[in-house]
Amino acid sequence: MAMEMRARESIGMSEDLTRAIAPYATALHDMFLHSHCSSCFRKLPLQPPCAMSCILCCSVQYCCSDCLSSDHEMHSSSGECCFFADHLKKASPSYITEGTSDVRASLRLLYFLEMHGLVSSDSINRSSRIGGLSTIGIHEVLEEGGEVAERILKGSMLMSSARKMRKQTSVVFSNGLIVEIMALWAVMINSVEVQITEEWDLGIAVYGPSFSWFNHSCFPNASYRFELAPPNEDYVSDKSEYRAVPASKGVAPDAWHTLQFEEGSTHALGKYGPRVVVRCIKPINKGDEVCITYIDLLQTRCDFRNLNSPENAFISRAVEGFDDILQQAISEYSLGDDPKACCAMIESLLSENLMGDLQQVELSRKRHILHPLHHICLRAYMTLASAYRFRALEFNTDGFKGENSAVSFKMTKAAVAYSFLLAGATHHLFLSERSFMTSLAHFLLSAGRSMLDFVECVKGERRKNVSQAKFSSASCSASSGTRDSMQYHQFRSTCEEFGKRMLSLSLQCWPFLVQSSPCLEKIKNPIDFSWLGTAIFQSLHLSEVDSANLSCTDGLEILTEEQKGCILNLAICCITFCKYLANICYGPQHYLANHAKDLLEGINLAQ
Repeated sequence: MAMEMRARESIGMSEDLTRAIAPYATALHDMFLHSHCSSCFRKLPLQPPCAMSCILCCSVQYCCSDCLSSDHEMHSSSGECCFFADHLKKASPSYITEGTSDVRASLRLLYFLEMHGLVSSDSINRSSRIGGLSTIGIHEVLEEGGEVAERILKGSMLMSSARKMRKQTSVVFSNGLIVEIMALWAVMINSVEVQITEEWDLGIAVYGPSFSWFNHSCFPNASYRFELAPPNEDYVSDKSEYRAVPASKGVAPDAWHTLQFEEGSTHALGKYGPRVVVRCIKPINKGDEVCITYIDLLQTRCDFRNLNSPENAFISRAVEGFDDILQQAISEYSLGDDPKACCAMIESLLSENLMGDLQQVELSRKRHILHPLHHICLRAYMTLASAYRFRALEFNTDGFKGENSAVSFKMTKAAVAYSFLLAGATHHLFLSERSFMTSLAHFLLSAGRSMLDFVECVKGERRKNVSQAKFSSASCSASSGTRDSMQYHQFRSTCEEFGKRMLSLSLQCWPFLVQSSPCLEKIKNPIDFSWLGTAIFQSLHLSEVDSANLSCTDGLEILTEEQKGCILNLAICCITFCKYLANICYGPQHYLANHAKDLLEGINLAQ
């Protein structure tokens, strides 16, 4: 019953593989219910015409009458309106919702499947799928019990209660909570976070087989992006041909029925919901499986607590201890609002223990397989880059001229160094495995932006405030593109040129950036990550000039005009490289490419 998607034809990198696929069900995260439209996911207007809301529950908002009318039936008939009106007002007098997006998306999904005849009692009982969506593993989860099982049972009971209160316009099942459990589990394992800006995941969306049947790979050959439907326009189904098609055996008939429905439908109920487009990031041959990734590629991909062989026993305990320290430090930052304690804990971890143990790690003989210690180190850099940027903005109110100028200068400098260190480490991985280009694009933008902030603060100018910067180190996801094919050798050559440029520029200013930082001073070359081991692709070679720059580390306490210019040029290089990679991964209209473009245009205007 395994599903997979294979290329219908040979495809060059940087080409779309699917049309814009409309969702079966969507739900904004609770914190955005009063700031974004529950139909199209756009931000609600601040000026007239004012946003509209459901008159019964007052919990969902719409940006216009078209969005309200397109979503009204789904909202009311699915039971979502009853869920808000009954459960939430009883459970929360202050009317603040928390963590309900999966339940609400499940109500909407179930109603969508019912209305189109894509679910029945027989299919629920016979198959490990509902409406073509996988529900594999649900029985094991419920048998094991624990937090996830409790969440499923509680959520399915809330769904059942809401569905009983709604208008009876849909199929009625007589098999207890089975259908609600299956729908909720399908949402939990098939939904994707919708990210249309750099800042936050706005909500979740569930798509049919033409997207959900793409399998996961830790080394994917495709990525995906989100597109919002044009405002105030009737939805017209995109009939462009799919270039990736399903290829499976032993599939339940209702799963194929769902796929056929999706290919021929205009999805009137999903008129304005965020659509998804799959795009290839590597050349793909005809018949090859097309895979995306379900996780952040820099997350730990093995359970180090089960590394119980004799040779791994010691390192397993060390990894567990390091991970616990890192998690505590992150909690101090995000929950305790104490970035200073967070930085101290992580830098102590890096300088006293982690870097030494990394040098003793023997990597797997397989390419690209990192040890858990490497993942912990990368997560540490992510956290430090964000925490130091936040600390710098806390102290810095007058450029570097006030009473806290020395502290602010040091914090800003450290933020730049850790941001670039993270980009350099990811670039090193990218040289060996091109799938890391999505992560690299985000980290390059973050590094370039930190450098611009630093240069502007030296001039006494301000662009950001503390609240905007606190959690700016995050994530990946996806929006539009062209179908222009790229020659792979040209891509490799361009990336090598960017790498050489970054290396040369960074070595001129790196000694200054790491001055008076014991943890950073141990790293002599921010792009040559030899601690990743010999299994990783050979790093860039140093020229004689670069080697000379690397050895000049004395007398750099004061930022010179030459160093300032070097940091600015490095920022431009990072942002331009980000824009180039974002165009390949997502297309030129993606928010990442647009942000990079705006930054570069701002630099040109300031010159």
